[in-house]
Amino acid sequence: MTAASPMVLLLLLLALVVAVAMVGVATGRLGGGLDLPARRRRPRRARRSRDLR
Repeated sequence: MTAASPMVLLLLLLALVVAVAMVGVATGRLGGGLDLPARRRRPRRARRSRDLR
């Protein structure tokens, strides 16, 4: 084993831990989860104006 192999394994392990933590936060298992901001719904406009009949 060269000196680079333990460093590569450590970085892969760190990437795996970060990925698991991100999935945990996104699904709400860790912390408060991710909330999307409330969207304001606009009333739909008619395609044609009723004044132009």
